[in-house]
Amino acid sequence: MARDHKGTSVLFFPDSYTVIDVESTGLDPQKDSLIEVAALRIRDFQVTDSFESLINPGFTIDSFISNLTGITNDDLAAAPDAKPVLDSLRSFIGNDIVVGHNVQFDINFLYDNFMKYLGVPMSNRYIDTLRHSRKYFPQAPSFALPDLCGFLEIASEVHHRALADCYATNDLYRLLADASKNPTPKEEELLSTLSYDQSNPFYGKRLVVKGIPQGYTIPFMVAVSEKCGAKLSDVFYKTCDYAVFSKFTFKQYQQGSDSEKFVKARELVEAGTLKVISEKDWAEMLGLPFAESSKSSYKPLNAKDITTENTEFDTTHPLYGKLCVFTGALERMTRHDAMQAVVDLGGLVGNSVTKKTNFLILGNNDYNPLVKGKSSKHKKAEELKLKGHDIEIISENVFYDLISEE
Repeated sequence: MARDHKGTSVLFFPDSYTVIDVESTGLDPQKDSLIEVAALRIRDFQVTDSFESLINPGFTIDSFISNLTGITNDDLAAAPDAKPVLDSLRSFIGNDIVVGHNVQFDINFLYDNFMKYLGVPMSNRYIDTLRHSRKYFPQAPSFALPDLCGFLEIASEVHHRALADCYATNDLYRLLADASKNPTPKEEELLSTLSYDQSNPFYGKRLVVKGIPQGYTIPFMVAVSEKCGAKLSDVFYKTCDYAVFSKFTFKQYQQGSDSEKFVKARELVEAGTLKVISEKDWAEMLGLPFAESSKSSYKPLNAKDITTENTEFDTTHPLYGKLCVFTGALERMTRHDAMQAVVDLGGLVGNSVTKKTNFLILGNNDYNPLVKGKSSKHKKAEELKLKGHDIEIISENVFYDLISEE
């Protein structure tokens, strides 16, 4: 569904923000319900306040959700309804940048529920620690929050409870903020050789960056901009002279995506006040080598004959390297086209649920949290998740949200 006033992602790491997390009866905002929300207010990297509340969904939740979260039906029967909780949460967050792990799920839930119960959208800008972890900690064996906590030695014994996950996410964010402060050693070496005078194309210009760059890190781009006498940020001011889109964001722009930032960019381009360039264009305009860092000989393990001609992938995308299995009839795509979309993003597809499966995608008609009868694939996926495996059960609606992520 369209979320016209949804906020945009943030590439820099501020020291004041609000961490959010939600627990729900599933991952589809159109079919599932919130059962817990939590938030941490951070100022100067210090926790100054917290918010948490259960929410009564108005029905009995599945035993799988109770076993996963530890939240019982008795707990929820005594909990307040959604509207007052969401109203308090909205006030708590205010206009802060929000931080979350795989935060698109949380934001989509809150956006839809804010609209439903409060009549207003959630438009806060956001930072996704999952996608940044793929960029800054590529050696991690898995990017699920519990696995990252283990890999980075973040103390967190409780998962799938909203406030505990907020604290773990905040610790992860601090590590990401530290990792993002400086260019890489190779970039530092390159920086020492660079010198620009006022004849460079960006002197006195304001640049906005959108999408997570693949060729160079943000700290390097900032340092180069300073050498050029330019200002670079991720805030889309009307006075921007250049919009520098990451490789995959630029591709979506060229393909005519109607995302709000692209609509704004086209309006400014037509008015003659903005030039849209790719990160590769930016590098070439400054005489910088552009390493095709996402070019890969990576060949997905395909189900049957699903292959891709793509050789470049956005390695921060939530489906990159993830094994997806489909079950049930899809409403908007054939099974073949859905598998093709996964493989084109650098993901994997399979025919059955195993310990290696990361996503089980259920057709909308099969995804119903209130129905007791579940397929063997569904039951197997729930069993694996309860054992701690990195697997999520999503509807095709959520799948479409994932493949359209920028």
